[in-house]
Amino acid sequence: MVNKTLEQVANPDVIIVGGGIAGLAAALRCQDRGLTALVLEAEPRVGGRMTTDRVNGFRIDRGVTLLGKKFTRMRSLARRLGLAPRMHDGSFKLGLEDGHTVRSFRDRRPDDLLRDSGLSWQAKRASFRFLFDLCRNQTRLAHGDSQRALHLDRENVAQYLAHSAGGSELLTRFFEPSMCGPVGGSVANLSAEVFFQTIRNTLAAGFWCVDDGVDLIPETIAKQVPVQTSAHVIQVRRKGPQVMVEALVEGRPRRYTARGCIFAIPGQLVPALCPDLPEWVVQPLSHTRYASMASAHVALRKPPQAAYSGYGFAGERMDGVQALEFEHLRSPFLCPQGRGMISIYYKQTPTFPVIASSDDALRTSAIQLMRKTFPDIAKDILFVHLVRWPVGIALFPAGRLTEMAALRTRLAAWDAPLDFCGDYLDGLSSEGALCTGEQAADRMITRLNDYRPLERVVARLAGCA
Repeated sequence: MVNKTLEQVANPDVIIVGGGIAGLAAALRCQDRGLTALVLEAEPRVGGRMTTDRVNGFRIDRGVTLLGKKFTRMRSLARRLGLAPRMHDGSFKLGLEDGHTVRSFRDRRPDDLLRDSGLSWQAKRASFRFLFDLCRNQTRLAHGDSQRALHLDRENVAQYLAHSAGGSELLTRFFEPSMCGPVGGSVANLSAEVFFQTIRNTLAAGFWCVDDGVDLIPETIAKQVPVQTSAHVIQVRRKGPQVMVEALVEGRPRRYTARGCIFAIPGQLVPALCPDLPEWVVQPLSHTRYASMASAHVALRKPPQAAYSGYGFAGERMDGVQALEFEHLRSPFLCPQGRGMISIYYKQTPTFPVIASSDDALRTSAIQLMRKTFPDIAKDILFVHLVRWPVGIALFPAGRLTEMAALRTRLAAWDAPLDFCGDYLDGLSSEGALCTGEQAADRMITRLNDYRPLERVVARLAGCA
């Protein structure tokens, strides 16, 4: 498909605020259905949390790294974009450090939980119940369709596991240390539905990656749809049947007129940009919360010897480290031949305020950890690359998906030329963000098509006048 130049879309049908995977998916869907969409992205590049930094031959995925094999829309989209030769299935083996022992778990091997000698028989029985419920609900847990399993959204993970003897042990000795990174914080407070959804779509199904970095997907979409980067949207207002968008494009004021607007940015940011929203939209959007993230990626002259793709830690660490991941094992394409890279993921603790820590403090922490944990490679550190996400992973306490499902139901019946998409609407994954982008586009297409007869009447009356 030939990309349209920005000059050809001075007055697009739909303006999309935000060039992450949700906004780009919405633009592509609009274009497929005959509408012209223009994406306005505040950053100099598209992708949002699906971006990749390239440093001295290393590829560092900044947010999204491995993709779940159950990400059916993402896999289909990547193939459509011609990226099939760049897609590679992978595996993940977790070492869970627990005192003086390391317990081992593999993706697609739920039986490892039942065989774990570090768990009591009560905890294993609780894990059997969890796996049974996972199997029983697995067809309802696809991203983009969260309303099918809202009965699981009534409780958080701690409440769900409390129904089983041994559930608390399973939470503290397996789920918390192994999954706190992927879910952006405490597993205990997470909606049980989102947790089931996360396990089903990743660990239970396995992973895949893109060999030159995950940003190949959004960057390839951006070559097919009109995108204006460095465009900071200031305000969106309705004016009759149209939408007026004011923005600063590369520092210069610019005004756009369109028939509709889709917001593909974190929900809590939308009400300040669009004062025309009704209260039933503002309230659920304003409840959106994200966990902050920070990571240090240590490039190595040679890879260390390791039996696992990643490490988690049972018990609180004073240094804020929540996980170590060996990129040369789980995503070998990201490292130059013969090199290694270890990603260190931090969490906020009372003794290590990671978000407020300076870059020098994080680098020092990363180097000290490497020297202590892998003394044989202490002299092989090439550089430390830092990544910070003040807006990182969407948080879903119990009931949040139910609130979002109600919002999406009302949006489907709304007649305003405004809509919304993003991971905060449907679970904490890039797949969920992509699905909500396509769904927002579908709703917008329906509304604008419904408006066409009225627009023709208005045009005829204007011609007669």
